[in-house]
Amino acid sequence: MAPPDYDVECDATVYAADGVVGYPAFWWHYLSGPLGAYPQSETAFEVPAADYHAMAAVLDDLERWPVISVRLDGDAWLRIVYRNIEDGAGLDFVEQRPGRPAEVVTSVEGHGFTSAMTWAELLAAAALPDEQLTWAQRLILMLPMLGPQELSEDAEGIVHRALEGIGARNRSALAAALLDALDWRT
Repeated sequence: MAPPDYDVECDATVYAADGVVGYPAFWWHYLSGPLGAYPQSETAFEVPAADYHAMAAVLDDLERWPVISVRLDGDAWLRIVYRNIEDGAGLDFVEQRPGRPAEVVTSVEGHGFTSAMTWAELLAAAALPDEQLTWAQRLILMLPMLGPQELSEDAEGIVHRALEGIGARNRSALAAALLDALDWRT
């Protein structure tokens, strides 16, 4: 799997890391980093500090960039790339469609991000059939793609249900923190 074209030279290896979603330490890292729900994400998972640090070493490796794949419609894929460039790290959401070059559709970098999905599109994409990921995993993985927008009345309940599906405790506080962290409410 080749990374999309980046403006910076790097010798990183991009590799499939889909299996990381099976570890609570991944979700703690993902929810607290790209989604900004720290410290609620820490209390949501019973993860020893050593396991968290081991996962962070995998996800933040400058020489090996993990990629998590989410099937979209047909032969299309969303590749979530941990872009681990020194002083330029971020999370890139790359769409791959047959016969077209890979395209970065949104990125999460430090305190900023660009949006690529509406709430309705996120719900539809999360509901697509997938042999490897659950609905809950898909929804949480694609959550950073949302931008500021008015959400449905049941949004917090939907996020709560997805958090339950990935094994999170403290779901009410975590769901509220996720919604507030990305400033989705207008």
